[in-house]
Amino acid sequence: MTHKPGPHEWGLSRTAIMTACEGSLRRLKTDVIDLYQVHMQDRNVAIDETLRALDDLVTEGKVRYIGCSNYAGYSLVESLWAADRLLTHRYESIQLQWSLIQRSAERELIPAATAFGLGVLVWSPLSRGFLSGKYQRGRTAPAGSRLDANQDYFRALDSEKNWNLLDVVGRIAEQHETTHSAVSLAWLLTRPQTSSIIVGVRTEAELEDNLRALAVKLTSEDLKELDEASRPDWDYPGDVLRDTETMEAKLLA
Repeated sequence: MTHKPGPHEWGLSRTAIMTACEGSLRRLKTDVIDLYQVHMQDRNVAIDETLRALDDLVTEGKVRYIGCSNYAGYSLVESLWAADRLLTHRYESIQLQWSLIQRSAERELIPAATAFGLGVLVWSPLSRGFLSGKYQRGRTAPAGSRLDANQDYFRALDSEKNWNLLDVVGRIAEQHETTHSAVSLAWLLTRPQTSSIIVGVRTEAELEDNLRALAVKLTSEDLKELDEASRPDWDYPGDVLRDTETMEAKLLA
């Protein structure tokens, strides 16, 4: 865009959605898009307007399915409720950040996707490459790496918990004669909610490294170690709910 966008030229307004979709169809040189996802929730536009616009795209045959990305749990459920109320097509998938480093999606989004039958597309499964094993405790990020270009994110990851997690990943990778990346991706593949994993590679070698995950069979002990090493601090109400569920399970055992 060569000019300052107007109030309806971006975000999830009807005008923005229709214009963006037409642009995508033109650039892709196709008549229909299989899955059309909104990139992020827009608090400035009523969800009814967004859903009606997306519904029209499906009805017109320009889009087969719609999905969302980077939604908060309350926005996802509100959207599903609104689609039911408005009798429009609903979001069938959610694209979200999920990895051994970043498990916050398990607080609200993963349970919601499970409860309402949404597909889960995972982005940043290696946490911008941190889980690839190329980074070392006490050393700067390798020159030219993604975290070298984003020092703020590297500093955010530079914690004893994350390095200890990386040690666990490395030990399990050695036991399976594979790589850090393969183990980290294999952990996601064991999650029944995972529909697809979006990997970001720059070289053929990185692609081959990621594809090794398909051959890794993690044991129950492996999964227990990875889960414990990466377990987040859930805070309220997650901690209360999990403590209660654990207590109930013990009483019923």
